[in-house]
Amino acid sequence: MTAAPARIRVWDLPTRIFHWTLAALVVFSFTTGKIGGGWMSWHLKSGYAILALLLFRLAWGVVGSSTSRFTGFLRGPVAFFRYAAGLVPKRHRPVIGHNPMGGWMVLFLLLILLAQAGSGLFSDDEIATQGPLAEKVSNAVVAKMSSFHDFNGWIIAVAAGVHVLVIAYYVFGLKDNLVKPMWSGWRAVDAGVEQPPMRAAWLAAILLALAAAGVYWLVVVYPKG
Repeated sequence: MTAAPARIRVWDLPTRIFHWTLAALVVFSFTTGKIGGGWMSWHLKSGYAILALLLFRLAWGVVGSSTSRFTGFLRGPVAFFRYAAGLVPKRHRPVIGHNPMGGWMVLFLLLILLAQAGSGLFSDDEIATQGPLAEKVSNAVVAKMSSFHDFNGWIIAVAAGVHVLVIAYYVFGLKDNLVKPMWSGWRAVDAGVEQPPMRAAWLAAILLALAAAGVYWLVVVYPKG
């Protein structure tokens, strides 16, 4: 007799809240940045929120739940290409957490978003909006940061688009719904698959509070010093 499939929790609540909140803020930041005008004050606030979330995620990637840790999903080139070879119907095997390819995409997105949020602190649109740290550096640095901020915004847009297309391929091509587990936290697996260890949400709350406090100091307190 074949054992009945089981359901296990693969994504903790902090990781899921981070994922969907970050996605919404990235869209909001890109849109407000392109609209400009009075929306730029909200663009700045959104950027600060993104920076706090990213700092939290970096910390959570070290001490968080097993499926959220970098050591849990960053694999070498052999695992990467071996997994890539199986990305066809009937050969694909679902993975608990991030797969060897998706793990590197996650890291890439985190890095380019961190670069975007960081460069925004030193940017100046030469109209009415200036990053909180722009006056702490030279005009040459501000110009380079502003140029990078604009260019990198399009890199993020392309990367996000690729990410969405890949997820769509998993859902419709490979019949492996990656969206539902990231929303609910639960995933159907074969019987006998062990539940990944999860960390307490209170630890995530403390890390997020520390990240938010750090960003507040950086954008409000430090510029006045």
